[in-house]
Amino acid sequence: MTIAVVMATRDRPALLRRCLDALAAQERRPDELILTDDASVEPVSDIVAAYRDRLPIRLVRNEQPGGPGRARQRGWQLATSDYVAFTDDDCRPTPAWLSSFAAEASPDRILVGKTMPDPDDGPFESVFDRSMRIESHDGRFSTCNVLYPRALLETVGGFDARFDIYGEDTDLGQRVLAAGAEGVWVPDALVWHAVHRRSWDEALRERTRVGEIARLVSRHPGLKRSIWEGPFWKPQHRRMLLAIAGVAAIPLTPFTAIAAIPWLRAAPKQVRYTVPSGRNKGVVWLIGQVAGLAGIDAVELASCVAGSARHRTVFL
Repeated sequence: MTIAVVMATRDRPALLRRCLDALAAQERRPDELILTDDASVEPVSDIVAAYRDRLPIRLVRNEQPGGPGRARQRGWQLATSDYVAFTDDDCRPTPAWLSSFAAEASPDRILVGKTMPDPDDGPFESVFDRSMRIESHDGRFSTCNVLYPRALLETVGGFDARFDIYGEDTDLGQRVLAAGAEGVWVPDALVWHAVHRRSWDEALRERTRVGEIARLVSRHPGLKRSIWEGPFWKPQHRRMLLAIAGVAAIPLTPFTAIAAIPWLRAAPKQVRYTVPSGRNKGVVWLIGQVAGLAGIDAVELASCVAGSARHRTVFL
């Protein structure tokens, strides 16, 4: 049995080095490592050269950025191994990652590993910080930590190039399931995911793109029940929609205040869950975080409304 590791990278040289260090420290050496540089401003060839004696690495470069899904597609198609494990350049696979996958690999299985925020990066400092937390087989098949038999990727054609930013990994997993595969949870295949620090404007710009998840839901409507709460991506979006309806009421009535109560009650709990280290930072800090969360939810909801219109589905 042979395993290829496939990754995409773009403009994250320090994180890429950290990831390559982790792959070089695997208990089970990858048989191939295919790295697609998706048009980084500074090409990563010098970084890769430093690892050629430690990893069986092959570098390919896109001169124009095509997005992570297309970059991964190019990568796995170049691999020749029996199995393809995907991770990302902002991840740090633990030493037992590939060996844990190898122990559970089977031609009819998609293996999903555990992913947690990287402890080396410290805790979340605000609601604008971002990482990944995957603690069960949730049906998303996130490409930060998943393994496919290469034959199954060939059967379904791999990633759909129509997905620009969100949903291409879940779409692929769902199509492979429909082809007869089984999704299997492998908690020992642990990956640490970087904690990205975001400013207010950076975080909100990121959230303007989440409406593309509506494309995924329009193709796989069953995900509304199996992953999400009906037509809502997040419970807070349902509460935010009610609050917006109250604010939009003209003239202002008692309904305005009442409609906002569900969101306002849940928001502090959400802040403390996201930033547990901030529990003792005081009321002013909490108010600022709640305001930030309101901005995030409002932008996400607006993006989902636009995405629903584009893809002719209702997913908010």
